[in-house]
Amino acid sequence: MSEKQRSAVAWRLFWKITAYPKTVITVGLTIILVCAVFVPTLVKDTRSDAFLPDDEAALIDRDKVKAIFGLTDPMVVAVVNEGPLGVFNPHTLKLVDWLTKEIARLDNVDPDRVTSLATENNITGYDEGMLVEPFWETPPSTQAEANKIRKAVMNFPLYVGSLAATGGEGTLIVAEVADQTRAQALYRDLLALADRAPLMDGEEIHVAGEGAVSGYLGSYIDADAQRLNPLAAIIISAILFIAFRTLRGVLLPNFIVVATVAAAIGLMAAFGVRFFVITNGLLPVLIGIAVADSFHIFSQYYEEQARHPGDSPREIVVRTMMHMWRPITMTTLTTMAGFLGLYLASVMPPMKYFGLFAMIGVAAAWLYSVTVLPAWLSLLRPKPSPAYRPAVKAGAYRRDVFARAMTVFGHAVLRRPAVVLGMAAVVGGVGVYGALHLELNESRIRVFQKDESIVRADSAINRLFDGVHYLDIMIETAEREDLFKPENLKRIEAMQDYLETLPHVGGSTSLVDYLKQMNRSLNEGRSDAYVLPDNKELVAQYFLLYSASGEPDDFQEEVDYDYRLANVRISMDSGKYSDEKAVVEAAQQYIDQSFNASGIQATLSGRVNVDYHWIKRLGETNWGSVGLALLMVWLMAALAFRSIVGGFITVAPVTLTVLLVYAVMAFSGIWLSISTSMFAAIAIGLGVDFAVHTIERLEVLLSDKHRTLDESIAALFPSTGRALLFNFLALALGFGVLATSKVVVLQEFGSIVALAVTVSFFTSLTLLPAIVKVFRPRFMGLSRQVGDTVQAASLDPAGKESKA
Repeated sequence: MSEKQRSAVAWRLFWKITAYPKTVITVGLTIILVCAVFVPTLVKDTRSDAFLPDDEAALIDRDKVKAIFGLTDPMVVAVVNEGPLGVFNPHTLKLVDWLTKEIARLDNVDPDRVTSLATENNITGYDEGMLVEPFWETPPSTQAEANKIRKAVMNFPLYVGSLAATGGEGTLIVAEVADQTRAQALYRDLLALADRAPLMDGEEIHVAGEGAVSGYLGSYIDADAQRLNPLAAIIISAILFIAFRTLRGVLLPNFIVVATVAAAIGLMAAFGVRFFVITNGLLPVLIGIAVADSFHIFSQYYEEQARHPGDSPREIVVRTMMHMWRPITMTTLTTMAGFLGLYLASVMPPMKYFGLFAMIGVAAAWLYSVTVLPAWLSLLRPKPSPAYRPAVKAGAYRRDVFARAMTVFGHAVLRRPAVVLGMAAVVGGVGVYGALHLELNESRIRVFQKDESIVRADSAINRLFDGVHYLDIMIETAEREDLFKPENLKRIEAMQDYLETLPHVGGSTSLVDYLKQMNRSLNEGRSDAYVLPDNKELVAQYFLLYSASGEPDDFQEEVDYDYRLANVRISMDSGKYSDEKAVVEAAQQYIDQSFNASGIQATLSGRVNVDYHWIKRLGETNWGSVGLALLMVWLMAALAFRSIVGGFITVAPVTLTVLLVYAVMAFSGIWLSISTSMFAAIAIGLGVDFAVHTIERLEVLLSDKHRTLDESIAALFPSTGRALLFNFLALALGFGVLATSKVVVLQEFGSIVALAVTVSFFTSLTLLPAIVKVFRPRFMGLSRQVGDTVQAASLDPAGKESKA
């Protein structure tokens, strides 16, 4: 189809849309309402498991351990008393007993899976055999009784560090969560319980653990979003008002925003896609995309009014859309291509869905911009914008201060194109260096401000105890009761001893620890008897003796009923990926080289292993995601401009943007994490709009053979450059609002995307005109013979009239 034919089709389309404006608007409103109906059904998912596909081996192994041993990501409640007696005084031990019973009654807590000093048994010996009994039947009423309990606990190495602090100043209550998707409500219940607990001076209650982090994360981000989203809307509306200084120039773009968000989020809910943590970043992206087309359409709309003040509303609107349909369609397609790259390259469900529904939002913004927006405008009587005043000469308009400022900016670019190209080369080199020195890291607790109670709780528990970040190791033997064999038990003991030498490993728990305590109890409590029994029959006898006074399910978290499968739980005092990575990789190496043998195998599992794999996957897929997004944008731009070179020129500004922001991250110590890894795809999706509008406008301007090359380039800045300026300000300040967030990762995300948008704006309006001036690409209809004299009037910053 020729350009003339496309124009004829477009003219008939917009003439038809403006012929039935009320019908178009009614259909548009109906679609919004239908989508909005599904929004309340949206389900939030704050689990870190969500970042791995369901068939990921780490998740399968974790679920296997959960099914066999009942272990999940628990809620951990710490009772701390740093007084001279620590927690081993009558009042604090009564508090522990009361909390244990109250926690067991809470909804979403498995009452049989609450572990504390009030539920655990002491193992001692007497003349007739082994005695298994609780540390107390009823809480102590005297200090002498409390001292006796302290002695018993501290004489049981398994509990020192895991349930009781080494110095006695704290003790833990560990509650397994029945349903992780309802962790948020359980966390609130635990905080309410802590608030009504009968505390005395010196006693503190902390709630932490992976379950608590997941539980608090959703409400924490929601509360922050309720504060920031209205602020972002106010800022963007203010920028719209400054740009156009009319009510319709503010309200109608906001209507497009509502339609875009309703379409993306409503369809997300309708198809049962969960709202993940990173989905919070989708909302400002959709808002930015939705207003981008409006800036360009309204700029052209008011320019048409100023040039042709006597025309009818319908004529003005149709002529506006005839100018703007092609560039906004091209930017829509290239932006969608960028998000399609994110969707195709990502294996993490949250990121795949981010890319998918960002594409849907982009499509919705385009659809409403080319249908409902012109329908609305055709119903309204033309009202000139103070920013676009008619000039004395017919067909011209007077530039406002922003247009004149952009003219000055264009003058600087045209005067020094070689400097611009040189700076771009330097930025590219620095960016490559920075990208190669990025640190991949993550820590879920850093989402929260340091003064948040959950951060203080995490710090206190990791300081006093072995840690609340768990690496599980499932042991599998070939036959029933193979775990009675001393050689297998010694392998487990040796592995525990090795792992406890690693940094940030506080301790470990397994069947071995119970057997050593049993052996000690039956050998007069001697410390040198805290060793494993030396034959299979003795091990079997110990368990038989234990069962005489203990419960049959006391070891359900350590071994199965056939004594063929066992679990070793390693406690870490850090949830940072770099710390977990060192332990996971060392553990796997030990298992492969020193543990696995004929008849016995070990497999890593647990939260630490799951986190290690999804963050590792993030690092492995990041570059592929960025590369594919750039490739998709290049392909779409090459098709749109019908030029391979045009595609490369289009992606040049966003490529420089990504590299420069990576350099800033590397030099300022910002991690490549779940929040910052998203910026590249978003920067590409948002930033390419500046490049496409610049190139498309230059194509149009350069087709006028009555202008010199410099005159054509100069005409870009007061028109399209002005619209891009306000588009940039809306995006940069809209994302900049996130820098004031209480959520640390959103602070990073907002700051980095705002920086990326800024860089994309300036590189598009400097690098692209410089490339056109110096290299004169043929796809724009240029050749080396085109003149390049710059007329002074075209660049006069105080010029009152323009033919542009």
